[in-house]
Amino acid sequence: MTVSGQFAIVNWDSEESLGLSSEYFVKKGAKFVAFKISTACISCGACMAECAVEAISEGTDHYSIDADVCIDCGACADVCPEGAISEA
Repeated sequence: MTVSGQFAIVNWDSEESLGLSSEYFVKKGAKFVAFKISTACISCGACMAECAVEAISEGTDHYSIDADVCIDCGACADVCPEGAISEA
C-alpha cells in the first residue's frame, strides 16, 4: 500500500497477503475507485452524458472520474466507444 496525503493506493494481491481486507480500508476512510479512464479516451463526452451523478469531468488530456461522487454503477464503461473505461 502506498499512502500520500489523504490517498492510499492499494494493490489487493499484496494487501490481502498481509491479512488486510477491503473492510479495513473502509474503516480507515479510504475511498475506492471502481472505474478508471485510460489515455485511450478521445474526449467524446459519451461517458459524462451517461453519468447519473455527474462524477465525470473533462480533464487536461482526457476525462476523469471523481471518486468522491462516483457510485460505481458502470454506466460510463458501457457507453464508451473506445473501451477506455475499465474497472480499476
